[in-house]
Amino acid sequence: MGARRARGQVRRPVLRRMEGALAVRFMVFDRWGGYQHDLADASAAVHRQQVNSTDELDVSANVPLSKGDRILWNDGEWHEHVVNELDQEHSDGQTMAYVCESSLQWLRYRKIRLFSMKNVTAAEALSHVLEGTVWGVGEVDDFGRRDLVLEQTDVYKAILEIAGTWGCEIRADVGVTHTGVNMRSVSLVKRVGASRGVRFEYGRDIEGIEKTILSDDVITACYGYGCSLDGETDGVKNRLWVYVEGTEEQKNRWGQSDGKGGRVHSEGSFEDSQIKDKAELEKKTREYLATHSAPSVSYKVKGVPAMQMRGVRLGDSVQVVDREFVPELRIEARVGELRRDLLTGETKECSFGTVASVLPDVLTRIYRQVSAVAPAVGAAESAASLAAAADEKATNADKKASDIGKMLTDGQLSIGGSVLKVEKGKIFLDDRELALKGV
Repeated sequence: MGARRARGQVRRPVLRRMEGALAVRFMVFDRWGGYQHDLADASAAVHRQQVNSTDELDVSANVPLSKGDRILWNDGEWHEHVVNELDQEHSDGQTMAYVCESSLQWLRYRKIRLFSMKNVTAAEALSHVLEGTVWGVGEVDDFGRRDLVLEQTDVYKAILEIAGTWGCEIRADVGVTHTGVNMRSVSLVKRVGASRGVRFEYGRDIEGIEKTILSDDVITACYGYGCSLDGETDGVKNRLWVYVEGTEEQKNRWGQSDGKGGRVHSEGSFEDSQIKDKAELEKKTREYLATHSAPSVSYKVKGVPAMQMRGVRLGDSVQVVDREFVPELRIEARVGELRRDLLTGETKECSFGTVASVLPDVLTRIYRQVSAVAPAVGAAESAASLAAAADEKATNADKKASDIGKMLTDGQLSIGGSVLKVEKGKIFLDDRELALKGV
């Protein structure tokens, strides 16, 4: 066990679906797909995941592995991770610790010089991006049509940008036969995970739980703004718009006083300059209202409280009863981050809340807000003959850009190994400006 196959010798793994504690089997393949051996004596194996971001396997064993080796394992679903970092643990001089990334992340070694498509679906964009790789297009939900421009990037980051542009979540699927991996596909879905009936109750003085109430506004009604229209009103370009209201119960709990003993709605706004159909705009605005009509709360559990999370998967729904709110808050939260011990089957750490997916939620919001800023910035640059008007527009643009900057710590955010930042109303990913669509 542990020895590599001799030159010319062909070995095939005997694949069995194995589930439950102490039942996960780790099979090692070289970077070319040749089976090497089973990793039977792993002393530690922890799987760390975040929606649309981290997917890493930390494993320790006294068997030497090489950078680029692939570990195939099954816990009810097949996973493929690639050895990326190696560290010799000095306690015994023999045990090696390996950090392994999802094989999807190794698409960063396939570069894209220039890519531009207009009025395409997420499936069409994904198909073009994956062309020439070992990955194919899996399940892709309907997210409408958008424009996409990519420049000097790689395939993995392009997939992240597609997810941000269309507001979807990424699922990597691996198919396996007796010879190893025979299929790899990327799916773009409205949400990963499922509802498994998990319930979590939160009260005071419970150790092992970190609770955060996010600063997002709670709204009970919402204006929705779409594409620009022909014509102006009082010198302002007309836009497609709708107004939607929440329930009376939401207004009575999260609304504002009207100063006369009654209550009025707390209003917010949703913007997507690429939407041209009023029915679609109303649908998207209602979806936005639904996700912002209660406080955004996140919970991070570890130790004993995490035992309640046994069996949950990334993206799963969790029914939360939070008794610190008066009256108590009942929400459907989603698992956005998970750390599982694969040798014991225990959930070591779990984060869940009303905002589960960093990339679709944050990046899409930035796209929408910056798309509203861009016309003012462009006007300020081109209207030299209208200096006063341009200055006013530039001032408004700077203010909006400042508001966007508040969404990011120190003006930037790390997502999936990339750095996203906003400067002067423009989005930069790894110091490359992202093109704005529909403006």
